[in-house]
Amino acid sequence: MQILQNFNRILVLLMMAALFQGCTVLTPDFEEPSVQVTGLEPLPSSRGGDLRFRIRLRVDNPNSVPLSLAGLYYTLELAGHKVVTGTASDLPRIPAYGGDDIVVDASANLMGSFMAAAELMSMRGDTVPYTLEAKLGLQRTFPPSIRVRKSGEIRLAR
Repeated sequence: MQILQNFNRILVLLMMAALFQGCTVLTPDFEEPSVQVTGLEPLPSSRGGDLRFRIRLRVDNPNSVPLSLAGLYYTLELAGHKVVTGTASDLPRIPAYGGDDIVVDASANLMGSFMAAAELMSMRGDTVPYTLEAKLGLQRTFPPSIRVRKSGEIRLAR
């Protein structure tokens, strides 16, 4: 009986050691990829007259393994009003020690567009403040996602 208890203890210790070893092997020197907003452009309106935007992100991978992106969730505020919320799933694989661009075309939601339009009409100048928040989901890595928040101004075509 004593031998069986000792065997069980050793087995549990070996399993715990393997588990901790596996975790460190997965992420010993994982560096969070860099995500930059490289472009935010207004697009021509569609037939319904909705506001459309092209959002460009640059993802650089400082790691020795490629990053497989599972998806992207993003929100865009204009003049303090949430105008766009969207998702994307057809994303490029980011090579090891490399980078790639992600381009998403998005349509604005109706209520946010009205609020932002009212705010824009009262503003002077040809720029509008924006805030973009994005969450990149990663496949089979730790951390499971990368979040980025970027603020700035975009020039309006008049």
